[in-house]
Amino acid sequence: MWISLTEVWQDAIHDRPYHPAAKNLLGELLAATAVIANNVNHKFRLSLHAVGDGPIKTAFAECHSQEALRGIVRLNEDVPQSIGEDPSFRDLMGHGRIALTMQFESGETYQGLVNTTHHRLEQNIEQYFESSEQLNTAFLLAASTDHVTGCFIQKLPSGDLATDIALAQDEAEWIRLVSLFRTINSKELTEKHVQSLLRSTFPRDSIYLDDPKPLMFKCECSRERSSNALQTLGREELLDLVRTEGDIKVTCEFCGQLYVYDEAEICENLDWD
Repeated sequence: MWISLTEVWQDAIHDRPYHPAAKNLLGELLAATAVIANNVNHKFRLSLHAVGDGPIKTAFAECHSQEALRGIVRLNEDVPQSIGEDPSFRDLMGHGRIALTMQFESGETYQGLVNTTHHRLEQNIEQYFESSEQLNTAFLLAASTDHVTGCFIQKLPSGDLATDIALAQDEAEWIRLVSLFRTINSKELTEKHVQSLLRSTFPRDSIYLDDPKPLMFKCECSRERSSNALQTLGREELLDLVRTEGDIKVTCEFCGQLYVYDEAEICENLDWD
C-alpha cells in the first residue's frame, strides 16, 4: 500500500510555525494513519496518538471514513527542550507510547498501545502490529520539502489447512519481500514514481496497482462543539473572564478556525441548566 500527501499535509499545518522536524513528524504520522485506515474494511475513525517526555509532548493524527485527515503536534512547553539537527522520532518524543484507536459506527471502540522504544516511527508501528495484532508488517515513511510518502506491506495469514511445507514457503517468501522492501531509501521513496519504484524493487514479481483514492484535510470543529467545551468552565467563570478580557476567543488547534463569544452570547445563547 502506498500513499503520498502534499496539499493534505500543508492544510494540516495551516501556517503554524512548526519546527521542520515537528512538521515532518506530523506528515509521517498522517501518512501512517491513512495507510492503516485504508487497510480496514469498515466505516470508522482511526487515530494514532503519540505522547512522550521529549521536545514534542504529543503528536496526533486521525483519519475518518478512509478519506478525511487531520492532525496536530504540540511542543513540551512545561519542560522546554531544544530540538537537535536531524532528530529521530525517539529524539523528538522521548520516553512515551503510541495509542492506536479505532471507533466504529456501531459504537464499538478498540485501542492498542505500544511503547516508543525504537528510533523511527515506522519501527514502533511495526512493533505494535507484531505485539498487538500478531501480524508481520513493514512500513517505510519519508518526508521531503513538499510532500510525505508512506509505503506498507503486510503478511496475510496462511490458509487454515496449510501444510508445514506451505507455511515454510510462505515465511521464506515474506522474508524475501521484506528484504527487498528494506532496500528502498528515503530519497527513492519521496522522488520516484510508485510504479517505477515497485518494478525496480521487485523485478521478478507481478505488480498490480488499484486506482488511487483521494484524501482531503477536514476538521470537524464547529461552534456547537466550541460552546460545549466552554461550558465545562462554568457560567460564572466565563462571565468573569469575558468581563475582564472582553470577548472570549476559541481557536481550533486542528484548522485554525476562530470562534468569538461576547458577554451577551455567554449569558443568553449557551445552554445552561
